[in-house]
Amino acid sequence: MKKINSLPAILFFGMWFSTMAYALPFNIVANSTLPTLALPGATTPPTISYTITNTSRLNPPSISIKFLPPNTSVNTAGTTCTPATGFHLAPGQSCVLSLNITGGINRNDGNQFSHLMVCMSDNVTCAGPAPNYSLNVASTASWISSLTNSGFHPVQGNVFLLQNSVCPLFVSIFNSCFGQNPAAPYVVPQPPIEDSYVDPFYATQLETPGPGGTTDIFYRLSDNDALITIVSYPPLAAYVGFQSYVFSRQISNYIGITPPRAPTVSPDTTRYEIVGSVGNDINNIITQSQYGFPWGGNVVVFITTSNTNLANALIANAVAAGISRNSIFIEPVGSNVITGNGVAADDMITLMRFAIPQDTAAGNLWNAQVSQNVAVYKVTNPNISVSRFGMNQYTPHQINNNESALSTALSQLIALLQSYLTTQQAVPSSNQPTVATTVVNSSGVPISGLVGSFCIAVGTNCEADNQDTSTYTNLLLTTLGLEETAFIVGVNHSLANINNNRYVSVDIYSAATSSGIASTSQTNPTAVGFNSGNLTGSAQQILTELGISIPGGDTALLANINNLYVTFIARDCNNPTIAAANNFCINLMGTSLVPAGFPLSVTERSYVLPGTTTGANPDDMVYPFVVAATHDF
Repeated sequence: MKKINSLPAILFFGMWFSTMAYALPFNIVANSTLPTLALPGATTPPTISYTITNTSRLNPPSISIKFLPPNTSVNTAGTTCTPATGFHLAPGQSCVLSLNITGGINRNDGNQFSHLMVCMSDNVTCAGPAPNYSLNVASTASWISSLTNSGFHPVQGNVFLLQNSVCPLFVSIFNSCFGQNPAAPYVVPQPPIEDSYVDPFYATQLETPGPGGTTDIFYRLSDNDALITIVSYPPLAAYVGFQSYVFSRQISNYIGITPPRAPTVSPDTTRYEIVGSVGNDINNIITQSQYGFPWGGNVVVFITTSNTNLANALIANAVAAGISRNSIFIEPVGSNVITGNGVAADDMITLMRFAIPQDTAAGNLWNAQVSQNVAVYKVTNPNISVSRFGMNQYTPHQINNNESALSTALSQLIALLQSYLTTQQAVPSSNQPTVATTVVNSSGVPISGLVGSFCIAVGTNCEADNQDTSTYTNLLLTTLGLEETAFIVGVNHSLANINNNRYVSVDIYSAATSSGIASTSQTNPTAVGFNSGNLTGSAQQILTELGISIPGGDTALLANINNLYVTFIARDCNNPTIAAANNFCINLMGTSLVPAGFPLSVTERSYVLPGTTTGANPDDMVYPFVVAATHDF
């Protein structure tokens, strides 16, 4: 192959060679979706992986990466080419180059040094990727600037991490932590307040200074406003979901409506607490289907607005700025939400759930640096006409495997544990089922109970419903003694042969304040790609460790013991009743998490039916029972 003596000539002749069907020395192909947006400073930047193949007949002693695009660096963990020392590729051989992306990159930059270039050892026989594989990345700052230049008014906010440790703050204001999932922190956008009404009875206490003025987790949107949440996607996990809620509404909107259960009056006595979802959750299944593989730093954009015209205008602006349409997700605020910035409008809150990371340390780091991984803006444009989204509809819940056939085995296991508990604790024991809180119609569509649209319509508290679960199942224990045990006995929905969720969590609450305090969980490794949790195999192992034999007549249990799980709660995990199996104990740490004599509650959440984008049909699921001393119920 003839050597070319200048890089501009290389680039020019590279195109000429392609036109004339001559072979370039290297074929450089992207192995994944090209990122188009970077959030500078994120814990894990977006990456791009290239396969570099020597397509020539040359066998040079060394090949080098001559240039890298700006705002990139080599990701050594994903790279088999060695740019620092050079690498060898015989004709037809390949290696992988992985790059971290930390800022903007212009595909059309005329500077020859701003493009990936791979060269033979002579440093003049070179090639770069074809234009369709070349990086073109907008930075967050450049996109926001383009919005300003196009007549939009973006103002940056903050982000708040709601963990179990902050529940006392919410309890001091609301006497509740709203039943947060103790297994998963919540990332909460804090939009700037600007000209919105801030409720003095519960919202002003949560105001926080931000880059563009005061921010708050509670916000109001007019039809000319949008909440933009830009997320550097977290490390691989069992679940991520993005969901907005009507937090509160004026009581005057419910005159003449008789709710099915007592409403919750907020600290502002003119308003009911609703905490009802505005529609479907935008979860990682939806994100991955549209974007590709988002995990581990790829940047996606959530736009929450009631105005279809504003949503479309923001999409058009982002695409014009070079951002892929596939990375943008619209969360419609439906016609059942009262929009506006004044006192009469609905107060809203948005929650992003991030649950069960494969790498716990990486997940904890992402949470600790959440303000670097999530950027929040309120964007206003009063010049765009209003066309509101209609009423949101929830996706029907389906089922992969009807669990009703496991009811007999579950009953036999409950009977064994109840008999054991009665003997060991020397007090009568009994069992109670946890109760589903969602009602679906014959098509599986959620219609009442803890269903956002229903709660918004009738004025009841929806407790931050999430239709990505089959349902929340609850049971109240009025007390649990210092040396007592409560067994939780259920179907392991996460097993491959049952396959009715991506992960399940069993959560314990201080019932007086709806504060999550402890949990255990189990992933479905077939669905999420990794195994986490100790529920699988727990039923057989606990029986063995406690010395409980399955009678020969319990044929259903003998056949299905591996399809069930057992866990238990205790104030003392070394009490004689369960000490032999204490590795399955959910530790209440004496009276430090729930004071003696105080009520606690048990909840099971079963997230996302594999093959769908929402929870399984609750009518076809079998939910857990709690076995405890009779006086505890």
